[in-house]
Amino acid sequence: MEVRAIPLWTRMAVDSAGSGRPPALTPAAGLRTGLAVLDLGMIGTDSSRRAVPSAGATYPYECYILTRDDAGATGLYQIDPGRRHCRLLSRGPRVDEALCQAALAVPEDGAVIVLATRPWLSMRKYGDRGYLYTQLDTAHLHLNLVLAADSLGASIVLRRRPPGFEPLVTEYGECAEVHSALAVTALPAGSGPGAEPSCWAVSDARATRQPSPRRQPHWLERLCWESLVTDSEGAAAGTPGRAGSLPSAVRRRGRAPLVPRSAFHRRRSATGFAPGTVPVRDIHGTVGRALSVLHDLLPGEGTPPHATLVIRQEQHDRGELARPAGLDIRWAPELPDEAVTEAFMAQRHLADTSAVLLLHAPTASLIDEAGDSQLWTVLYRAGALAQLVCLEAARRDLAVTGVGGFDSERWQRLADLPADHDVVYAVAMGSDTPDAPKLDRLAVAYAQNERS
Repeated sequence: MEVRAIPLWTRMAVDSAGSGRPPALTPAAGLRTGLAVLDLGMIGTDSSRRAVPSAGATYPYECYILTRDDAGATGLYQIDPGRRHCRLLSRGPRVDEALCQAALAVPEDGAVIVLATRPWLSMRKYGDRGYLYTQLDTAHLHLNLVLAADSLGASIVLRRRPPGFEPLVTEYGECAEVHSALAVTALPAGSGPGAEPSCWAVSDARATRQPSPRRQPHWLERLCWESLVTDSEGAAAGTPGRAGSLPSAVRRRGRAPLVPRSAFHRRRSATGFAPGTVPVRDIHGTVGRALSVLHDLLPGEGTPPHATLVIRQEQHDRGELARPAGLDIRWAPELPDEAVTEAFMAQRHLADTSAVLLLHAPTASLIDEAGDSQLWTVLYRAGALAQLVCLEAARRDLAVTGVGGFDSERWQRLADLPADHDVVYAVAMGSDTPDAPKLDRLAVAYAQNERS
């Protein structure tokens, strides 16, 4: 194959992000509120990692803040967490109209935080399964932001897949999908360390915007997007899933935080598990507490996914452990490491896990043949519950990691799950080992059968 050098070089070349330095802005009180929540719930304290896990560290989403400035006008700000940069994209009636359609209002000195998915960031590594990881990863973040705002003393109103924000988001990136929003009230005085954001640069991007404000997607991004949108009507609408305002949850001030602030700083994804045992009461208590908080925040008894905890350790007095509502327990002390490794797609660093939480749902509920798929609800709740498990495990010094690469049919047999269910997510728990090679951190997607 002959490759022409000049066109090839033109395709590979890059240029600077903008023409000139945009004017700097002083963040108003509402923007500072939103950034403080992001500092705790999204950015974290360690610059080498985020506050939430992500499959392959792809972080396939974008974040926007809608808030009022000192003049009382509502602005839309795009967040760049890596550079700690916040850009004002739009201001005025269009932003207010979007809030109205989403049935949300900006609280005084508060903010509305909107998350939008960018599926291609995960799909370019994981293919079609990258869309699954996109939904789980964004649910991790959304729930973590809710808990972060709660721990800072704010009241929160949640919306999942709210209408109204799509035109704002797609104007600056057409291959994106609005995932969720949360309105956060002003943080009370005396919220303590972390209540004031630091080292954020805020600028007015409107002054340097090119004649065409729309970000032109990478050809691979457009290809991934079009693979999700299967009909012309869906493509015109600009989203692979059905938009709509799903149930909201409200937290009010005056209650004890659902999660202590220290848990956000201590959470980490285990690189692997060492042989040995951990207290079964810690495993059981971690999952029980996570389910309790999830039901408090997102009521919906019987709503998928179902949760089954597979415990690979002996428990001599099982009567001491009361089964939490919504949890099935399978005792499997004889389950061999080889079977676990095979079910986890040859990820050997997971072989010595002490317990696996399997989140599963009826296959029929995940397939959108009649227009009533529960796919997005199931994946949202699975990602949210897994994030709660991670935070509670950190509080108990229990090693934990989310696992997206697994053989659903194998786990169905090993855990005796209903024959018509598919596993959508797994969370492994056990004793930490710091030096295990975690395959998912490599460029090759081994856990999805990709070859090196």
